[in-house]
Amino acid sequence: MKEQELRERATCGVCRKRIGHTGLPMFWTLKIERHGLKADAMRRQDGLAAILGNSVLASVMGPHEEMTTPLMDKPVTVTVCESCAVERVCIAQIAEEHGKNDDEDEEI
Repeated sequence: MKEQELRERATCGVCRKRIGHTGLPMFWTLKIERHGLKADAMRRQDGLAAILGNSVLASVMGPHEEMTTPLMDKPVTVTVCESCAVERVCIAQIAEEHGKNDDEDEEI
């Protein structure tokens, strides 16, 4: 992250304090997106899986269409200080749990 971007992200989006107020030189940035499921696309994929008798095969042979619709014009990026990430939102725990799952997937 370059200086200008750091300056833009210098305030925590939760507590509204400067990111360094905790004394730790670390912070989080979150990219938030909201999506809605496309029922018609899901029905088509489910139908193909039923016809083929295998959801993995349906995934490979399907049309690879979008299964969701973005509900926001653009994603929102939020900065969260280390204190809020642990005490208020628990981002650190979420990141750790998802990081473990990603590592497990790579081993398979």
